[in-house]
Amino acid sequence: MVLAGGEGQRLLPLTATRTKPAVTIGAKYRLIDIPLSNAANSGLHKCLVLTQGKDKSLNWHIKNTWYSDYHYGAFTEVISPQGVGKTYMGDADAVRQVMDEIKAIKPAVVVIVPGDHLLKMDYFNFAKFLVEKKADAAISVIKKPLDQAKNLGSLVVDRDDCITGFREKDPNTSFVFTDDKNETYFLASMGIYAFKTSSLFKSLRMEGERFGEHIIPRILASMKAVAYNYNENNIIMDRSWLRYNDMLISEVEISSDSDYWRDVGTIAEYFQANMDLAGITPVFNLYGEKWPFFTRKREVGPAKIIHTRGSEKIESAVVGEGSILSNVKGRSIVISPLAYIDGSELENVIVFQSSNIQKCRIKNTIVDKGAVLVGMVIGFDEEEDRKKGIYIDPETGIRVIPKGYDSMVYK
Repeated sequence: MVLAGGEGQRLLPLTATRTKPAVTIGAKYRLIDIPLSNAANSGLHKCLVLTQGKDKSLNWHIKNTWYSDYHYGAFTEVISPQGVGKTYMGDADAVRQVMDEIKAIKPAVVVIVPGDHLLKMDYFNFAKFLVEKKADAAISVIKKPLDQAKNLGSLVVDRDDCITGFREKDPNTSFVFTDDKNETYFLASMGIYAFKTSSLFKSLRMEGERFGEHIIPRILASMKAVAYNYNENNIIMDRSWLRYNDMLISEVEISSDSDYWRDVGTIAEYFQANMDLAGITPVFNLYGEKWPFFTRKREVGPAKIIHTRGSEKIESAVVGEGSILSNVKGRSIVISPLAYIDGSELENVIVFQSSNIQKCRIKNTIVDKGAVLVGMVIGFDEEEDRKKGIYIDPETGIRVIPKGYDSMVYK
């Protein structure tokens, strides 16, 4: 089950007209493609996607991307609150409202994942861990520095991986550990759960709308819940190329991004996630052969890059199909399909689909879909950018050009 609802307030203005999982990531994908690809690669082919509000583009994307064949038991089905005649009050309540749909599928285990995380995760191995531990519920956990406890659930486990304590977004959590380097950390809930189906139904009969805030703390008294150590247990095998005696040798080994995880819930996290993809040596690799990501195929031409002046250089970029870059200079650029950029300098810039940028100098900026920018300087002067109607993230200073923005309006 993919939780694809939520208002996405922290990701505004990108979520002004779309739900979070519909937001573009990595030039050609939408965030929803990440958990659905992980499910496909894990061999899990029965997926329910729970949406709530601003989901028109998400529904269209899933319908035109993710194949369903109920005869063979493979499907990706979108369920909105309108479809069940209810309103979802939280992630746990969303699952509670579709219990009849779960019963009809008759699963032994239900894996519940957010629709706005960037990671490679073997969901089957996660579910297998739950079964092998003979537990009622499992939570995927990851080590995080203590200053992030205000944003994530923290927990403590015993030697058998059983969870003995849980606190939701507690900045003063006492569940603190010290590693070999004498650095403090806590075990953070990733918001990824696996339940034995009967135990899921039992837990949802308890009061509470949210798993982290209500359900998880309450089930600890009556059920066995275990922690799945993501850093140690999530092993993604993929092909890598090594140089040996001036020859490239292909080997299949553990992918270096097996323990990568980013909750793309804020402008800062979203921006950094894309930058992680755009480096010369990307922190998160989209080019794996054994663990690919899938999305909608577009019947457009390949990307095209032109240099006619001799001095332009693009150091690192991820460019979607159908885009044209002419005399562009810059680095760490993520360009979605069908964009046109000419005579511009870009640094740490994300450009959404069908945008047109000419003779601009831009840094640390997200350009939303269909924007037209001509002769603009963005990312250098806050006062000037605000005059131009550009949103500035208060925490990071990252600029966001709204969807459909036209620079001629501010000339």
